[in-house]
Amino acid sequence: MKYKSPVLWLLCAPLSAVAQHCPAINTIQQIGLFYSAETGGDEKWIGSLQGSIPQNKTAIKDFSEALLIIDSENEEGNSVHQGKFQKCTYNLQAEGWQLDMYYGNKTWPASISGKPHWQYQQTAFLEIYHCSEVAAEECQFDILPSESAS
Repeated sequence: MKYKSPVLWLLCAPLSAVAQHCPAINTIQQIGLFYSAETGGDEKWIGSLQGSIPQNKTAIKDFSEALLIIDSENEEGNSVHQGKFQKCTYNLQAEGWQLDMYYGNKTWPASISGKPHWQYQQTAFLEIYHCSEVAAEECQFDILPSESAS
């Protein structure tokens, strides 16, 4: 049986969105005040701490939240469940200290359409979705194709 070129094209076609989630705590590696986690893709999760954090209190205690900001300046064609994925935030052993981790050390256009656990919140300046009170890996989103991630 011969395969036609459209079949091969389908096998090589790029995906329109890349599924992702905040890294599970046990996948985050720490070296000093620098944290990273593999994604299985081209990018890594990156985070670092600054300041005088108490010694032996830099370990991650639990997951706090993930944040997506709705891009209100780009109303044209913008879905309610799309925006710029910002970060995943973790609480540290040191009381009051948090670690922000960024996918590829950037913000990304993302969609949370059809993803559970995200709650809408409107503040005085921003419209956001946040995902909290679940395990980090439950905060799922899709990275959308973009010419210029920032």
